[in-house]
Amino acid sequence: MKITQIEVIRVRVPYHDGIYDLMKNRNLYQIDHVFKVHTDEGIIGIGDGSFQSDETIQRYIGKNPFEYMNGWAPTPLQQAFYDIMGKALGVPVHQLLGEKHNDKASFGYWSIDMTPEEWAAEAQHAYKLGYRLHKIKARPWFEVLEQVQAISDVVPDDFQLRVDANDSFETPESTLEVARQLKDFNIESFETPIPQPNIEGYKEIKAQTDMPITIHFGNPDPVEAIRAKMNDSFIIAYPDSRAANAIREGTISHAAHLPVWIQIVGLGITTAYVMHLTAVMPNATMPSMTLNALRAFDIVTPSTIPLEGGYITIPDKPGLGVELDEDAVDNCRE
Repeated sequence: MKITQIEVIRVRVPYHDGIYDLMKNRNLYQIDHVFKVHTDEGIIGIGDGSFQSDETIQRYIGKNPFEYMNGWAPTPLQQAFYDIMGKALGVPVHQLLGEKHNDKASFGYWSIDMTPEEWAAEAQHAYKLGYRLHKIKARPWFEVLEQVQAISDVVPDDFQLRVDANDSFETPESTLEVARQLKDFNIESFETPIPQPNIEGYKEIKAQTDMPITIHFGNPDPVEAIRAKMNDSFIIAYPDSRAANAIREGTISHAAHLPVWIQIVGLGITTAYVMHLTAVMPNATMPSMTLNALRAFDIVTPSTIPLEGGYITIPDKPGLGVELDEDAVDNCRE
């Protein structure tokens, strides 16, 4: 089998009406690219993600997709290669990655920093779509207590919040103050409250609060982080989202009895890809993030939106288990 053509489709999938203007004004994740990888056997694999140069594309023409099993390729091409391999063998992608541990994958909703009223409206929208966790970007220029209170006032009690500070809480003292303010709310975790290399700072936080802490795998060295007991979970995230690396990071975390969640920003194809990664990672039990749910519509069928109680069943069809909705793609071509 040889790759004969890689078709790149530039798309602008609109956000839903509630955040359309906000996301457009901030120019956040506006342009995506859909990749259709053609082979000489007539099998087509699909992926979505960031732009790849013509030089990068040409590097894979004439190659066999199976050369990249457990190897490296840009994320959208890796998705397409695994899709081809699964279709060629008649098996779902997760069977190519390892033993299946999970039948369902959990996903969370996501919001950039907003006013309390905007967050509350987004939380209601997320809950109606079946999401039970909302990752919110806490920032010093907003009162996080006011924002969290606004959300909690409009959603049921089973709706959790993941508070992502992107290290803007800066110090253990300020982090502990926020934890004190939010102790009566349904907070799943604080994500990177202070700079991640500050191991001693994290140990201080852990010693004085039971608020769960989640950090990105790899900084500091995960063995140091695990030995220091500075966090309760790990994020496995881009830019290195190759399957073999994600599974390795998940295995290390599992050995330390720490759960993980996966974060790769993308559309419906990326969401399906994350599902297959989740299937073979026994500790991938926390809601993952792709941001696909913020869009007005999906570009794949069957759609990865909405969820049921925060979960979606992992596909068992050959390949990724989804196909392009060609009409949807045509509606958002750039």
